Amino acid sequence: MRRLELPAGASPRAWGHIHGESFRGEVQALAAIRTYLCMKVGTFTNRDQVMAAARAHLPVLEAYHRPLYEELVGIAEGAACTPEEIVVANHYTDLRDLDPDPATWRPAPTRDTPGARGGNGVPKEPDGCSVLWEESSSGRILAQTWDMHATAIPYVMVLCVPASDDGPAATLLTVTGCLGMAGMSAARVGIAINNLFSTDATVGVVWPAMVRRALHQPTALAARDVIAASPIGSGHHYFVADRTHAFGLEASGTRRKHVFAGGASYAHTNHSLDDDVAAVSKVPPTSSTYDRLAWLQRDLGRAPVADLDDAWQRLGSEDGWPRSICTNLATPEAPHGVATCGAIAMNLDTGELWAQQGFIHNVAAEKWQL
Repeated sequence: MRRLELPAGASPRAWGHIHGESFRGEVQALAAIRTYLCMKVGTFTNRDQVMAAARAHLPVLEAYHRPLYEELVGIAEGAACTPEEIVVANHYTDLRDLDPDPATWRPAPTRDTPGARGGNGVPKEPDGCSVLWEESSSGRILAQTWDMHATAIPYVMVLCVPASDDGPAATLLTVTGCLGMAGMSAARVGIAINNLFSTDATVGVVWPAMVRRALHQPTALAARDVIAASPIGSGHHYFVADRTHAFGLEASGTRRKHVFAGGASYAHTNHSLDDDVAAVSKVPPTSSTYDRLAWLQRDLGRAPVADLDDAWQRLGSEDGWPRSICTNLATPEAPHGVATCGAIAMNLDTGELWAQQGFIHNVAAEKWQL
């Protein structure tokens, strides 16, 4: 699996340059795939519409966190792409929720605003991330699969960000050209995510930048507050935890709800557990989200997660294939079908982090120590 260690002491723009130059061809390819999918899966009809929507997110990111904006622009420069192409590569799951008509776009709020609308209301293909939390005897375990279009598998990587004035060092599961999707900091704050299917999408912050900013924080409490106050553009479930606290937050383009604030075991897939967020969400009819959540809850009821190896085995389960935790629905006729593109598992007490790209059933993780 690809791994990039950014150098300590360099500027965010330089970090971006290094990232983009290191994986120039991969960044260009992933941006092209995701631009195509915005038209194939979303309701955009041409590339110009996609780029216009992506461009509208750049000033939001710049106002939200200038160093992360600089890093994204640096990725674009290093990869010989435009900044808006890198927005597509990072923000695809939220961007495709937008209606292509700019007249319908609304800025994302920094708090819950029921009643606002802006999305296209069309269910997307059934992304399938599964999040697992356990206060185990070996430590506090946070783990997830990352399920996305199967054509993303070649681009999965681990990004190691050094300590800076913004916060502690962090190690993240990501894809080439992306600021980060899930991971853990040296402060032992961890974050995991699930995609939700919002019908009220807004023009908000590029969501991997929010993941990075949450990992800048010294505690899960502070990370939770960053997420809750961020201008989130569309649906996600964010789970943040440290050695003391754990929180689950669901967000749509206009709504923010806490769905978990402590407990020994927890699981979340790709449907909202909160009625208010569910009211502005859809679940594609082919989604396996209910099956996966039911399996995880049954399995947690059978036995608590013992350690990282146990969590890794559960994330790799093929029980109920293809509506299983680890799956592959891509075919030669539909190469962009959903598949398990990677996974990450973290022990917040010991600082161990496991990750791997692709299907992880009977596949060993690569391991890091924070």
